[in-house]
Amino acid sequence: MSTLADVFRGQAQHFEALGSPVYARLAEHLADDPLPALPLVGNDERWDVPLRLFAAVHYLVLSGDAPDALSGHFEDFAAALVEHEDALRARVETHGVQTNEVQRCTMLLPTFLAATAATGLPLELIELGPSAGLNLLVDRYRYRYANGSFGPADALLELTVEERGERVPAAVLERELVIRRRRGIDLAPVDATTADGYLLLRSFIWPGLDERVARLDAAVETLRRTPERPELIAGDYTEVLPALLADRPADALTVVFETFSTIYLPEVVARQLAEALEAAAGDGRPLAWASVRRWELGAGTDAAFELELRVWPGAEQVVARVDPHGNTLDWRP
Repeated sequence: MSTLADVFRGQAQHFEALGSPVYARLAEHLADDPLPALPLVGNDERWDVPLRLFAAVHYLVLSGDAPDALSGHFEDFAAALVEHEDALRARVETHGVQTNEVQRCTMLLPTFLAATAATGLPLELIELGPSAGLNLLVDRYRYRYANGSFGPADALLELTVEERGERVPAAVLERELVIRRRRGIDLAPVDATTADGYLLLRSFIWPGLDERVARLDAAVETLRRTPERPELIAGDYTEVLPALLADRPADALTVVFETFSTIYLPEVVARQLAEALEAAAGDGRPLAWASVRRWELGAGTDAAFELELRVWPGAEQVVARVDPHGNTLDWRP
């Protein structure tokens, strides 16, 4: 039980730091006494237990089945755990964390523009772990950077980012981005255009993060208005991807990308993924890979991430240093 308590205590710190005091208080209660959660999570002591449990409760709040569960009072929360035990356990066991954060497009857009510049070809996107595929609509949103803007003036969603250090050059933002095809591979893809799919995504946004809710709503409405929606393929991307790469075109640049998915892969699986990409690149058809990796800022500071881009036959290059949710960007020329 002590391990589960540590999981809740650690997540309580994240909730507090990232703007959800309601979740922080509830997680602290469960850290002091995890017993109310045990019937729902059993022996599962993985890092994401609090996220899945709280999202399950949040789903019931949003759907009206347990309206007071997140009032901020632990008694209301604990009562909901007992009253809705079966439904909550099923959701905790069934639904993995859905962090479909479109703010991450602020890092993806200049990366795709850089990939376009390398070949001059249109792009075919394949996202690993896309959830609902909202980031596959990267060119349908409006962006404002320090040195310029990009995207449709009438876009439903406008994104800005805090640029630290180097800024995205104006010349990059002046390039044209042509995306010919959009596909994603996910263990459990979500159809955000349905009421249940939307509520699932919404349930993983913590109370208090109103800006993220607004971004989700605008992105989902953009998806609903998109005539040709991204194709979402259900499956393990380490197994599905090789077949897609084998069938990729020669007259477009296929860009395989991910945002904070592969960092959770076991080392042996990550190596197999890298080998599959390398083998596919050997056939000479255009291929690129964009991915994040951990990068430590130094002692006493927060961990950050580097966004890498490789356009074969070239080498990997770090194009940006970013935070997990796409709120800050340090472009690397």
